[in-house]
Amino acid sequence: MKTGKILLSLVMTVFLLSLFSMGDSSLTFLDQEKQVYDAIVGDWDMETEFQGEVYPAVMTLSVEDGKLIGVWASMGQEMEMTDLKFDGKNLSFKREMGQGGSTINFEGVVNGDEITGKYASPMGDDLVCTGKRKGLQ
Repeated sequence: MKTGKILLSLVMTVFLLSLFSMGDSSLTFLDQEKQVYDAIVGDWDMETEFQGEVYPAVMTLSVEDGKLIGVWASMGQEMEMTDLKFDGKNLSFKREMGQGGSTINFEGVVNGDEITGKYASPMGDDLVCTGKRKGLQ
């Protein structure tokens, strides 16, 4: 009987230690993800070229509850950015073209304080979009 209690105690100790070590690894993952997001959060001056014209915008990226979120402000409108993904280099998201317009997909590359990318437009054209972290001109 005494051997059974010792064995049970040993099993419980190993189990609890494994839980603590799993918690540490998930915290490490969250810390790494936060560091990746820290590289892109903030305000970005963006320019999109369309039919020979350049349209300015401000892209604001932040983190809420461990999730990357964004707002695109252009021509007096603010549009929520959805399906945001950033892996430390590549940024992608979706947003509406104007209020109630078509959804367009953005794919770009972040290089320090600069972004270069394109929108896949519903009309079949790719719209070139570039940006710089605000305040670094």
